[in-house]
Amino acid sequence: MIHFPLEFKKKLSTSKNDTLIIGAGLAGLTAARVLRSAGRKVRILEASDAPGGRVRTDNVNGFLLDRGFQVLLTAYPEARRFLDYKALDLHSFSPGSIILNNSGIDEIGDPLREASSLIRTLRSPVGSLNDKFRLLSLRLKLASTSIEEIFSKQETTTLQYLRNAGFGEKIISDFFAPFMSGIYLEQKLDTSARMFEFVFKMFSEADTAIPANGMGMISSQLASGLSAEELILNERVLNIDGKEVLTASGKIYEADSILIATTADCIPVPFQRRHVEKKSVTCMYFSTDKAPYHKALIALNANPERLVNNIAVMSNVSANYAPEGKSLVSVSITGKEQFIKPEDLELKVKEELKFWYPECVNWVHLKTYTIPYALPDNSHVINDILPSSLRINGSCFICGDHLLNGSINAAMKSGRLAAESILSL
Repeated sequence: MIHFPLEFKKKLSTSKNDTLIIGAGLAGLTAARVLRSAGRKVRILEASDAPGGRVRTDNVNGFLLDRGFQVLLTAYPEARRFLDYKALDLHSFSPGSIILNNSGIDEIGDPLREASSLIRTLRSPVGSLNDKFRLLSLRLKLASTSIEEIFSKQETTTLQYLRNAGFGEKIISDFFAPFMSGIYLEQKLDTSARMFEFVFKMFSEADTAIPANGMGMISSQLASGLSAEELILNERVLNIDGKEVLTASGKIYEADSILIATTADCIPVPFQRRHVEKKSVTCMYFSTDKAPYHKALIALNANPERLVNNIAVMSNVSANYAPEGKSLVSVSITGKEQFIKPEDLELKVKEELKFWYPECVNWVHLKTYTIPYALPDNSHVINDILPSSLRINGSCFICGDHLLNGSINAAMKSGRLAAESILSL
């Protein structure tokens, strides 16, 4: 434990709160909401210039750019508990996917949610007829399986799970690999099969959506009602000492309890972690006068040597994402090549995509986001946690999706559970 010298402390301003929350991501904002609703005085210290953590949206020349391609699965229990979907003005993706392969472009749908896609899906060369019936059977099985049952199953990798379920290598490589890689941010499907079943269940049971004005509206909604005294921006925490924290601005804040709500790689001294497993992603945004396609679908790259994992025309889902007369294309890259120079990456992306969309050479690059910590490692995941695991010591608690699984649902749930632990004192 690093203690602040007494003579140093006298020079710093102090402020007393019931609970001090470090980090204004979804976990911290959810915890603040639970604590405030119970009448507790809270203060959030956020290192960046706005709340939201990894769920933020920037306005660039009238285009709404989410910081990394993200969606909200509206079946998430915690999202349903805390978010006002109507106020978010959610716009949904269509069920199904566009498949980009070496022979051209195919499309598969979800006949259970869109009956008109049945014939098209059955005729698609993406997997055998038996694979498609297995996919339907899996959907029906997971519909009757509770989330608790899913997370109590013995763990294996997603790849092994799919093979054990009898799926052929073609549907794994052409559909599951690019589809789940866009969610897992890893291409080998090493992620826990518990995560696969949970996510697949969530996709099947309700909509895949984005708020009309960007994913950042989720964070803004959770932060609504917080005063400037309760949410302090550009205030990076350096050190925690008992019931006090020292910030980079030279202030000390004091509270009865402290809740760490940062990503796993940003936990302050003395509780920082030496080695943090994480998943990264690069997301490139392009403006175009003509959308490469006009459906509200995600296009998956089935090429095993792919650079681009998936693309989405965000303005097809919500017109607010682009100025009138323009379309916004999101391109996600999950492999190691995401870290090459931005100007070289743009050329490589366009070179790959022009096989399917020749007009991509005229797309105008807007911005590239390389996100080193986009997700925690999901090789082992859980959906619940003991209160004792959320408490570091007598006055310090922790929350975040890294404690459960990498999802919006887990971030919000961990924040709620940590707040409930603090309230139980």
